[in-house]
Amino acid sequence: MNILCLHRMGDPNNWLESVRTLEYMFADVRHDLNVVVHDSDVPLPSYMKGIDYDLIVLGPTFLNNRYSRKKLKLVFSNYEFIKYSKACKVALPQDDYDCSEILEDWLIDWDVNLVYSVCFEHRFILYPRLNKKGIIRKGYTGYISEDWIDFWKSPKPIEQRSIDVSYRASKLSANFGSLGQLKWEIAERFLKAIEGLNKMKLDISIDPKDWISGKHWHHFLENSKFCLVTASGSSLLDPKGDIRFCANQFVAYNPNASFREIEMKCFAGNDNQNRYTALSPRNIEAALAETVQIATPGTYSELMQPYEHFIPLSEDCSNIKEVIKMMTDMSQIKNIQKKCKETLLSEPRLRRTNIVTEIINFAEDNLSNQRGIVVDQVRTKIAIDRYKAEIKQILNSYFRRRRFLLKAREAAFKLGGKRIYNLIFYNR
Repeated sequence: MNILCLHRMGDPNNWLESVRTLEYMFADVRHDLNVVVHDSDVPLPSYMKGIDYDLIVLGPTFLNNRYSRKKLKLVFSNYEFIKYSKACKVALPQDDYDCSEILEDWLIDWDVNLVYSVCFEHRFILYPRLNKKGIIRKGYTGYISEDWIDFWKSPKPIEQRSIDVSYRASKLSANFGSLGQLKWEIAERFLKAIEGLNKMKLDISIDPKDWISGKHWHHFLENSKFCLVTASGSSLLDPKGDIRFCANQFVAYNPNASFREIEMKCFAGNDNQNRYTALSPRNIEAALAETVQIATPGTYSELMQPYEHFIPLSEDCSNIKEVIKMMTDMSQIKNIQKKCKETLLSEPRLRRTNIVTEIINFAEDNLSNQRGIVVDQVRTKIAIDRYKAEIKQILNSYFRRRRFLLKAREAAFKLGGKRIYNLIFYNR
């Protein structure tokens, strides 16, 4: 089987382990197949476009190209061969609520055979046309690899962990609504609420400089007794990206604008009409690491319940005293650790090996009518071997240039070109 997986994770130095685990799941799990995992920011060599692929997987970061008209136009040009390919095509989008109409148009135009939606319960809203075709299945934002299970087979005992409460988050654009704002505001609210009530060692930050990538994140999480968690997702539906564009343009001209000001300008009355949430990779990783989650209300893909799988924290942190009381009840903490880990490990479709097998089986069934086609596997192997020999140097060169340009842009930003920076950076 010949498989092409497309992603756009960017600089490998900044990869999140959970995202890499998802984007590389076919290459990691099925060594017996011809799997090519390609970063779409780098043009795919022409000799790779002529391969008779059996399966083409459009990864979540690749589908993020829909956020920019310029990037999407470039993708349509560079990867037009996918539209006409007879391969089985599977899409793994995330943040379905963001540019949902653009995404659906794209998937229909490329004749995608199967879509895994992380907001499956909202598929009628997000994919009105695709849903009628019955090609949507429930997906997750992350999947459990065997490496994760082995790594956290016997996590560090909670008594030996040096961090009491940890958290990392980034400030999100206003187009994710108040739920997106909560993702970073919860850090400030928690710190303020707990001040003076209990002496704890906290490692909570929303500063990009404190970002933790790769396997370092897993070690950090395992060294934390508790971690803050908010429901992953958005309280806004932005079908065509108009809210995103309006918010970014407004901030470009009004750098100090508050969320409420942006809301009144760009999406007054639209926030919280629906909450598009899902279980996040952090929920999965924390459960495996037996790090107890202090979580705000959410559905968590119907897999986690308050008091049973996490300590509930109100969005305004008004129940902080109850939270602290639960944090000191070791009997309850041990039960939460055990129950949360057992529950997520017992969900078969959260296992990476299972979801890969499910997709492979679907592709095989989908291609059953084409079994008479003879594929030149010798030519295919030559092309793939050539690609693997060349691509590493190409990627290294590309990201060296990207890092240089990023530093130059940051320098210009510090010199006072903030408005110009925003206008250029957020231009569609």
